[in-house]
Amino acid sequence: MTDATASRGRWRPQAVATYPAHSVRRRTRPGRLRGAFVVVAWRNLWRHRLRTWLAAGGVGFAIFLVGVMMAFQSGIYGPWIENATSLSVGHVQIQHPDYFDDPNIAHTLNGATPLVRELERIPGVVGVTGRAEAFALVSVGERSYGGLVMGVDADREAAMFTLPAYLREGEYLPRADSAYVGSSLATNLGVELGDEIVALGSGKEGGVAALVLNVDGIFESGRADLDRTVLQAPVHAVQAAFELGDSLHSVVLKIDDPARAEVQKAAVEATVREDARVLDWNELLPELRQGIRLDAISGQVMAALLIIVVAMSVVNSFIMTVFERTREFGMLIAIGMRPNAIVGMLTIEAACVWILGTAIGIAACIAVVLPLNIVGLQISQLVEGADEIYAQLMVPDALRPELSARALLLAPGIMLASTLVGALVPALRVRRMHPVEALREEE
Repeated sequence: MTDATASRGRWRPQAVATYPAHSVRRRTRPGRLRGAFVVVAWRNLWRHRLRTWLAAGGVGFAIFLVGVMMAFQSGIYGPWIENATSLSVGHVQIQHPDYFDDPNIAHTLNGATPLVRELERIPGVVGVTGRAEAFALVSVGERSYGGLVMGVDADREAAMFTLPAYLREGEYLPRADSAYVGSSLATNLGVELGDEIVALGSGKEGGVAALVLNVDGIFESGRADLDRTVLQAPVHAVQAAFELGDSLHSVVLKIDDPARAEVQKAAVEATVREDARVLDWNELLPELRQGIRLDAISGQVMAALLIIVVAMSVVNSFIMTVFERTREFGMLIAIGMRPNAIVGMLTIEAACVWILGTAIGIAACIAVVLPLNIVGLQISQLVEGADEIYAQLMVPDALRPELSARALLLAPGIMLASTLVGALVPALRVRRMHPVEALREEE
């Protein structure tokens, strides 16, 4: 065998060209890769402009409605609480431990004067007043009706509450023997300004208490329970007639922020004695608390239904996207692109739709809420007779929505989760996609 033949039959290693390591192992920066995905996803959205705008518009409409609804709720709850508590209840009350459940005249707070002075020094308290209350038989001539005789400090009461401002005729407790009577009670008794009125009841020690007063003022609050039963008189006259001494039945506080009533209650509890009970407006007005909770729950249900409808529209939009782009996805998988990368690209597209919708929704929400916050929405002008109904419910006649971080962030956050989930459900079909079958799919 010749050398040539041997050389033809024998394998000889060939020389391999060498290159610098950095030119062989070229690395793509993760930031550039993500940026490319975002650019591709953004361009894909505008392949079907109408569908993209419809999906973004649905997201924006949901954010707009939820944001406006929450702004109205934020705007109505504060005035609602203020209207209900500023009439006569107050934000926080200190009472005998048993008085709230059993309003007996014997359940009093002893040494109330120094307690009032201590409470005035608590930060956040803007007003303190004491009251002596007794149920009595109010009589004029042969007419008698049961009522609540409320002994008050006229100056403090007028500065803290709005009931003295509902004066229909006369003056608010100008003398030591004045009576400030509800309009319905005055009508039932047949009294007018200057008439004498007698309140008979039981004193703290069990004796008969008699209080003779002159009607110097008549009020009409629009609240039937107050106008029909309440009679206010100077606190010292009530204490003397019902043998109370320096005792009071309740010490009423007004604070700077009713929303922080529970926090302020804790500060008051640290000041009062152990033989006293502190109640905030949530406990004093349980019907108001229940009304607010019911309104909040109904708003949450409406928002949830709206978000579900919008999420279904997003799901439908991305289902159509996946079916129309089946061949495209099949080709990408065939040339080596991972299914998870395609799912990620669809997720980015969903996020871009959410960004567009959020911008539309927040802009529309601000454009509607800010003018209404300045002008106010007059309920009485929209519905005839609504002002009387809202007065009974202690709801303000003018609604002023308030923008808050909760209103501007909660709805977009929920819609982001709904949009991503809505896009992820049809996108998962890509993970089960076979390239050959996808390429044979008809457009």
